[in-house]
Amino acid sequence: MKVLYDEEHDILYIDLAPDRKARETKPLNDDIFIDVGEDGDIVGIEIWRASETIIEPLARHIAEKARKALELIK
Repeated sequence: MKVLYDEEHDILYIDLAPDRKARETKPLNDDIFIDVGEDGDIVGIEIWRASETIIEPLARHIAEKARKALELIK
């Protein structure tokens, strides 16, 4: 698996099967697209506006978990 981020266009691509090619791309919504291989398996996920959709929410979640963990060890 490879994860690539295009900062200029704010697109995150998760390549689940780098050795396989996508046969088609299916939109899940306006910002998330799924690449499907010949066998119908998901080979990649493309996320537009990644900083808003994934990165910032994930960073907030991790920070909150870290805060709670620190409170437990005080």
